[in-house]
Amino acid sequence: MSILSKFDKSSISKMKNSNSELGLRLRNLRTQKKLTLHQVSKEVDIDSPMLSKIERGERLPTIEQLQRLCKFFKVAEADLKVMHTAEKIIKEYGVNDTTYDAVRLVEEQITPYITKRKAK
Repeated sequence: MSILSKFDKSSISKMKNSNSELGLRLRNLRTQKKLTLHQVSKEVDIDSPMLSKIERGERLPTIEQLQRLCKFFKVAEADLKVMHTAEKIIKEYGVNDTTYDAVRLVEEQITPYITKRKAK
């Protein structure tokens, strides 16, 4: 039995449709600096409506946009890329047992790589 079996349909739907962790993180970075969407969009060359959609979780930034945002906010690109990848998987494949099992399989397959990398 997978972990997703423990969730009811409404909680899974909420996970799929809620604001993205990446979007919330970007909004928090912006508001901590007391900047408007317009100010940030101008600096990172992303139009304000698009940046708003990214913050609300309606769109994912491209990798190039993500890199510009990381540079502007002075945050580690790797951290936001992990969030981006996770959300891309959820948006593409949904929140369901198959996606969960696929992620577990990926985890199993990359464990030897991670172990080897940590040993260096």
